Amino acid sequence: MPWINKERCNNCKICLKECPVDAIKISENLPYIDNNICNKCGKCLDICPTKAIRPNSENPELRGRKNRPIRENKRRNKGKNKIKKGRNRKFKRNNNFNKS
Repeated sequence: MPWINKERCNNCKICLKECPVDAIKISENLPYIDNNICNKCGKCLDICPTKAIRPNSENPELRGRKNRPIRENKRRNKGKNKIKKGRNRKFKRNNNFNKS
């Protein structure tokens, strides 16, 4: 079951429009997922721009780790933050400055 991290949610309500079974409701000006209606299709996980909707495996209330930060999905972030050896051209020196 997906759940909504209220600290990450920016209240854009895109998930409300995307849910095919209308399992996402508004309570106290923030969305929540009614687990009795949710069919676990995962569309809300993919559409959320702030990644506030997380899988149940990352729910700190169910795992007993309330103060631990949530990591981004490793599969979605695969290879994007790798630094390649010898190919970092951003900090390449210009050795031609002393030539006359």
